[in-house]
Amino acid sequence: MNIWRIHLKADSKAGIDQRQLCLDKGIVGVGWQIDYDTVPVSWEEYLETAQGDYGNTSWWTALNAMKNRMEVDDLIWTRDWHGNYFLGKISSDWYYDTSDECSQADIVNVRKCDWKKIGTEEAVPGKVVSSFRPARTVQCIDDETVHTFSQVVYNQKSDTEFYEIESVSGQDIFSLLSADDCEDALAIYLQATQDYLVIPSSCKDTTMTYEFELKNRITGKTAVVQVKSGWTPLNIDDYANLETDIYLFATSGQYFGKPKSNIKTIDPEVIRKFLFEQTNLLPKKMKVWVELSR
Repeated sequence: MNIWRIHLKADSKAGIDQRQLCLDKGIVGVGWQIDYDTVPVSWEEYLETAQGDYGNTSWWTALNAMKNRMEVDDLIWTRDWHGNYFLGKISSDWYYDTSDECSQADIVNVRKCDWKKIGTEEAVPGKVVSSFRPARTVQCIDDETVHTFSQVVYNQKSDTEFYEIESVSGQDIFSLLSADDCEDALAIYLQATQDYLVIPSSCKDTTMTYEFELKNRITGKTAVVQVKSGWTPLNIDDYANLETDIYLFATSGQYFGKPKSNIKTIDPEVIRKFLFEQTNLLPKKMKVWVELSR
């Protein structure tokens, strides 16, 4: 099975919320309407007419995914205008919906879909969030962790064991967390235990030497952090020119270079212990992995 994401943003009439229609009606779909002769509309009739109406445009990529590539029991992510994320299980093959409400919303090439509300970004893997940046209507999310996470969360939200999940009990928590999750883990740890406050505007992708800045709420001193996930080590010498306190966190625990008084290296075991003891402070997406790996 595959994991998908879809932009529900078809060419609807004014005042019609396509996203809410799909969520309320239990469907997922795209547009590209045709004039049809018979109901139900067959795929052969639709395809012949649509090719004449729309020619060689981007419509086919989305339609091909909706009709031919998606399969029953695949999972698909979407989000509403308020920033809530939803995860749906595809529960039917393609059909052309001829109802007035779908025609007005321009959601006509559809599949039935069992939607579950997951929450805001803090409950959703970063790779799912970033998958919504490209403009293409439908795309597959090819990531093993997202694959497992989506199945786990759907099972939880549906109160079933529909998807058989391979156990990750006893697996190292850092092997399950994304790079962004590891950054969040350190940020939460420093704020909860070391009296720091994160400066949100410093969390920029363009910052090359460090991930973000913090301010100590007791002393007023500034600190910066750098995080490396996986087996990537950190070289203390790379940060020798920064005249501030520095926290380095490599999930591998590998540090080398000349020690400096203002540069503090963090033992992964400290963060690991914190994650399991202070689960209530973690984003929902991280809680899932912590609980599964206990």
